[in-house]
Amino acid sequence: MTSKQYQFIQDLFLDMYDKLLSYALASLKNQALAEEAVQEAFQIACQKPANVCASPNPRGWITNTLKNVISNTK
Repeated sequence: MTSKQYQFIQDLFLDMYDKLLSYALASLKNQALAEEAVQEAFQIACQKPANVCASPNPRGWITNTLKNVISNTK
């Protein structure tokens, strides 16, 4: 991951964390599981930095990733 990609994902994390956590909490009904789901979504983003950074909608990319993580968690 380049420093530019790292900064991009970090900014996305800071901007989206609270919203994503609320979404995950509404779905999972458990604070710890919700926090873990959001962290896992961002871990996936860190494993695929080119995908998220090149996406025309990075907020949508991370939201869809979280939805998949939640689905797998359930």
